[in-house]
Parts: sequence; C-alpha cells; structure tokens
Amino acid sequence: MSMILDAELLKQLKQLKVVSEQLAEWIDVEMFDPEYLEREQIGYSIDFEGNSLIHDEEGAWQADWLVIGHMKLTGDPMIIETAEPGQPVAVLMHGMGDWHAGSYLTGSVLNFQVAIQQFRQLIAQQNESSWKIKCMELERIITEIVSADEYADKDLWESLLNPAFQAARRMEDELTKQVLMMSKRGMSIKEIADMLQLPLKEAYGYLKKAKEL
Repeated sequence: MSMILDAELLKQLKQLKVVSEQLAEWIDVEMFDPEYLEREQIGYSIDFEGNSLIHDEEGAWQADWLVIGHMKLTGDPMIIETAEPGQPVAVLMHGMGDWHAGSYLTGSVLNFQVAIQQFRQLIAQQNESSWKIKCMELERIITEIVSADEYADKDLWESLLNPAFQAARRMEDELTKQVLMMSKRGMSIKEIADMLQLPLKEAYGYLKKAKEL
C-alpha cells in the first residue's frame, strides 16, 4: 500500500493534529499523525500482512475511506470519505455488524478545522487555571457548528466535546452547592451573586436548581 495525500489535505490534517493535542484534555478525539496515516489503516482497509480488507459485501470497508483519527473513549474510527464531494468527515461505529453505522462530523476537513478553532477560542477566553465555561456556552458553540454545516451531527459533536461538558457540569454543580449554602446562611441573592461574581439572574438560577434537587 502506498499512500500519497494531497498537499492541501496534508496541511489541514497537520494543523488539526496540533490543535487537537492542545485541546486533548477537553475533547474525546485523537487525531493521527498525517505522516504515518498509512499504518493507521491497518485493521480497516488492510490487515497486518498488507492484504486488502475491502470487498463488495454489504457493510464492508470502502476503498475511499481514509482513517484520520479515533474517538478516545470508544475507539470508533474517524474517516474522510475521499471520493465524496467536499470529502466529508465521519465517525463510524465498532460492533454494529457493518461499517455503515455512524454519523457525519463535518462536510470537509476544512470545516472540521474551523469548528475546532471555534471551540479553541472559547477555551482560550478562560485565561485561568480553573474551569469557567458553562454548558450553555458549549451548547451554543455546537449550535453554531451544526447551523453552519449541513453534515454536522449534533449528538456526535456533544460526544466529541464530552470531556468539556463534564468539566462544565462539575463547575455548575459546585456553584449550585455554594449558592445553596450561602442562601441557608441568610445571604440575599444579590449578596450571593456579588460574592461569587455571577450575574444576578444566573445566581438565582443556581439557587432554583438547588432547591429542586
């Protein structure tokens, strides 16, 4: 097997690799080194002896699929459909009986790069060691990505950003506990908001959530 990547695609994949490593703590995906993609096809399009695993049976691996990474939690492969217009990016699912079960991430590698950069910019706004981004901000980013790309699957993006969502939920749970504790001490909602440097409406929302638990 000899693999030659288009120069522009190779550049985009290298950039994705760099950004994904910078965000490794907050995204559930590992991008493979584009210089060594040939070996990453083993077990998918070829076996360990270099024999092709591509055939005409329904659900078989397709000749135009190129593995570029995988989901860290499940190991599901991320591919480019190289023969499709725009070369969309998808994630296929292991253990479903065939390789046609999966969802699209974006309509192209470039779109994926743009989407990841949006998330990176949100993360960069923190400028602090502790997590400050809320679930609603992550949901807003996903909504923007899905709205801008007809291929993008909302559930898949939520899965990809799951580590960030977990961090956001931990932060929000901690704030909920703090707001309830301060309220029980007799502090007004305005005093609580000021103390925690939260908008008044947001502090009230945490208090309401705490009382519903």
